[in-house]
Amino acid sequence: MREVIALKCSKCGNKNYYTTKNKDKKAKLVLKKYCPKCNTHTEHQETKA
Repeated sequence: MREVIALKCSKCGNKNYYTTKNKDKKAKLVLKKYCPKCNTHTEHQETKA
């Protein structure tokens, strides 16, 4: 079963992306994505959708 999560920019805190992940995984998802507010690629961390 998969759950919907949001990805939040680590610099400005905007929720820019939504994705799914496996519920069995306990580790927080961290991806390097583009943030339109910061105008650069930053790390985005998993938050609740």
